[in-house]
Amino acid sequence: MIKSYYCNSYQSKQMSSIENTHWSLSNKIYLRIIFLYLVLYIYPYGFEYIVELNTSDISFWKDLTIWFGQLFLGWEFDKDNLLNGFDSKYDYSRFLLIITLSIIGTIIWILIDSKLKLAYDSKIKILTRTILRYHVGLTLILYGLAKVFMLQFGEMDLNRLESTIGDYNGMRYLWTFMSYSKFYTMSTGWVEVIGGILLLFRRFTFIGSTIVFIAMANVVLIDVGYDVRVKMFAIHLLIMTILLLSDDFKRIINFFILNKPTKPFLDQPLFKKNKKIGYSIKSAIILYFIISSTINFSKRIESQTVNRFPSLTGYHEIEILVINGDTIQESNKSRWKNISINGSSYRPESLTITSVDKKKFYYSFEADTVKQTIHFHKFNDSIDNAYKLSYEKIDNNIVVFKGSYHQDSYWMKTKVKTLKDYRLTREGIRWITDLK
Repeated sequence: MIKSYYCNSYQSKQMSSIENTHWSLSNKIYLRIIFLYLVLYIYPYGFEYIVELNTSDISFWKDLTIWFGQLFLGWEFDKDNLLNGFDSKYDYSRFLLIITLSIIGTIIWILIDSKLKLAYDSKIKILTRTILRYHVGLTLILYGLAKVFMLQFGEMDLNRLESTIGDYNGMRYLWTFMSYSKFYTMSTGWVEVIGGILLLFRRFTFIGSTIVFIAMANVVLIDVGYDVRVKMFAIHLLIMTILLLSDDFKRIINFFILNKPTKPFLDQPLFKKNKKIGYSIKSAIILYFIISSTINFSKRIESQTVNRFPSLTGYHEIEILVINGDTIQESNKSRWKNISINGSSYRPESLTITSVDKKKFYYSFEADTVKQTIHFHKFNDSIDNAYKLSYEKIDNNIVVFKGSYHQDSYWMKTKVKTLKDYRLTREGIRWITDLK
């Protein structure tokens, strides 16, 4: 008992905590601006980890943000296409509005506190850090799992392999780059998942924040460098992570740079007097997230990976196209140039036709690989309005299609390529480069 008492007394003297913080007026103002901005920023568009929630049903931002942007920024908005969340005028208008509301709210808050003379700044900071930990943690787990399961960027597919790099924008080029290597993409995903999980527990806040900071610093550099349309989203997550690390800055400098001893930082629980409430809320949040994410990712994995017709996957260059007995020349810009079957990793069991003038037409299809027939129609169209073709493989890379669409007859000869026919997907990781 005596030894335990002295140990606890020694630890309390050696540890620094939020409760020991000196709250000057500037600190109080800073804390309240951060708290208000964080709450207003997250609500409701930050709730990506609540899959069942339709944010448009509970949001009050749309009309207010448009009014603010029109009045103070002179911007015009397309109300039917606000591009919310994609570095749009709407986003920047909302950021500035939130900053304005946070400053006004802080002034009012400080004036009220000056009358009431209440001291609860430490509780506000604990609540702020708790919100930061769970928001950043759950968000990173969500995006990390999307990388682990190769859902965010997809996998290298036929459509990407046949595209011209010069036609890409930076974001599409990055998505193609990330889709090539499962090893790299899944590794970055696991880093985000591990860092996010650690943030859900107070005692691991520092190591979790450090891991997430490294991950998000890399994401921000990539998003800016490749002009990804969610730059501000990534920057916000990075700043939130820096805020979580801010109480450790002095300790980091003392330990890593000045070679001085440091005091451990003690993160206080949100419900200090009744920890059972805190544990119950934490358990409910984590349990919901696990169940919801399992259902959500199961659906996404099934929709992006299920392919009932892998033998049909191929990119067909149309060498001869005959419609109603007439051979369609390549000079005809509306002539079909190629057909991609299962060419997109985001949408297996889809078919894309590209014309000579580079227009693309998207279809869903059904096939019978025994009878060697394929029926395809535009998405949301009926099967009665489908192209009905049979196919025959002449050899490994020549396929002949014939059939009808309404009253027209079709016959075409194609030269097909599969993933094995491209050097990029044929060669994997080679540890010995000159060993064949």
